[in-house]
Amino acid sequence: MRSAVGAFLIAGLALAAAPAAAQEIKVGLSLPENVVGFDFVNGMYKTFKEEVEANSEMTVDLVFGGALGAPNERLNQMRRGVIQMTDAADGNYATIHGDIQILNMPFLFPDEPTAWAVFDGPFGQKLAEELRQKTGIRVLGWWESGGFKHFSANKPITKPEDMAGLKMRVLGPLATIPVEAMGASAAPVSFGELYTALRTGVVDGQDNSVSTFNLVKLYEVQSHLALTGHTYAFGPLGINDAFFSGLPEDKQKVILDAAAKAIDFNRMKSREVEGAAIQFAKEKGVEIVELDENGREAFRTVMQPPAIEWLRGNVDTPGMIEEAISAVDAVQ
Repeated sequence: MRSAVGAFLIAGLALAAAPAAAQEIKVGLSLPENVVGFDFVNGMYKTFKEEVEANSEMTVDLVFGGALGAPNERLNQMRRGVIQMTDAADGNYATIHGDIQILNMPFLFPDEPTAWAVFDGPFGQKLAEELRQKTGIRVLGWWESGGFKHFSANKPITKPEDMAGLKMRVLGPLATIPVEAMGASAAPVSFGELYTALRTGVVDGQDNSVSTFNLVKLYEVQSHLALTGHTYAFGPLGINDAFFSGLPEDKQKVILDAAAKAIDFNRMKSREVEGAAIQFAKEKGVEIVELDENGREAFRTVMQPPAIEWLRGNVDTPGMIEEAISAVDAVQ
């Protein structure tokens, strides 16, 4: 009996002395680990992992290549706490918090630094807090998803009238309505079918960041790329709020510090990648059409008003439309 009790006490002391199991942060990512030209996403999460693991006993498990499901599926997994983080971007978040679409307004941001200042400032903080309260996702920062979107086609697009009669692949009403205002028709082709749809003439053109344009080799089926920069693509660096809130303050600080460094990496790398992507498209024979301020203003005049009208009737907080515009004006 004494030996049994002694063994029990020794085992208990050993358990008490053992360190608590390290928390794991599981992250579901869309792309394969080493896909070329998208280090601004995967590299951002690798930076986050390195910083967290170097400064705590927490571990970060990066699961690449969509192995945990489609973006919206992973977003819901994060909300339920099945995973802690995922790289779902603005369009995915719009399905659970409509106000985020306000930042997809055409020509809201004149350039990337202005967008960053708005996201990092009071407006971005307010939107993040509303997102946390409504969805249970805490925004650790706002990352850039390749920068601005641009129109491509098999002819030059230098002014809104050049869009007339084109069949354009765009997704969602906030993209469809401005395109139709220019006289084009919109077609909701899935991303996986985009290359074939362009090659066979189902659609004439599309809009994406230059990095995405190159990722799926659209330079093989599109001869012109107009740098309209009409919509800024972004994503919240989100984490399950219940998980984060359950951590002690020192671990929360590690995560916040790691997120800040990850966002810095993302923005720097995204700017590098876009410049290289434009040059790569040129080398593949794509004619790059650059617009001056007057050219961009011509597109803004046609595209922005119907988008704002749609937002007023379809977001939860229409007053935030004017707040977003004012936030942009305040940082310029």
